[in-house]
Amino acid sequence: MAQETKELYLQDISPIEGIYSDFILLKNNELIVMIKVEGVNMDLLAEYEQNNLFEDYGAFLMSNNNESLQTVSMTVPLDLKRFNQSWKKRYLTIKDSPMENLEAKKHLQQLIAANCLHYQNIELKAELTTQQHLVVLSQKLQKRTLIELNKAEMELRDKMTKVKNSLETMLEAYDLTLEILSTKETISTLHRFIDFKNSMYV
Repeated sequence: MAQETKELYLQDISPIEGIYSDFILLKNNELIVMIKVEGVNMDLLAEYEQNNLFEDYGAFLMSNNNESLQTVSMTVPLDLKRFNQSWKKRYLTIKDSPMENLEAKKHLQQLIAANCLHYQNIELKAELTTQQHLVVLSQKLQKRTLIELNKAEMELRDKMTKVKNSLETMLEAYDLTLEILSTKETISTLHRFIDFKNSMYV
């Protein structure tokens, strides 16, 4: 008799257990946080600048080799939400404007509406992508108790501050920004490994 195949849902294969404070708790008893780092365009750097950057990056890794640090570069869908929103606001502005030439107003509305649909379809199909660079920090829980969670949270927060300061020092010459991802953004990033196309809706 053939065994029934159990239907799996995203929650079954997701590594996420839940949210604690500003961090994500994984099913393997780790708290994690992610720092998003802008990429450096190596093509615009002279050879000696590239060498300096590699040396600085090596020094950064060496100085943080005890921090359970992981670096990840991944392809992500380009976030067009704000761009699409600006087109929709423009449509409403034209719609409510007191233009005397009603025919021109009608054609302008149609043109803006067509652009809204076009870019919305691009976003839905995840056709445009970009590279995202992340530093992932984790802290293991010895036991799943509230005391251990509080302890792990404090240790991870200290670790995050140290690594962020170290990154800012390394990249200060390149005018790049760092961003600590929110729990929502971290969840979306983790789901991207499982379901790239639909992860933008998480």
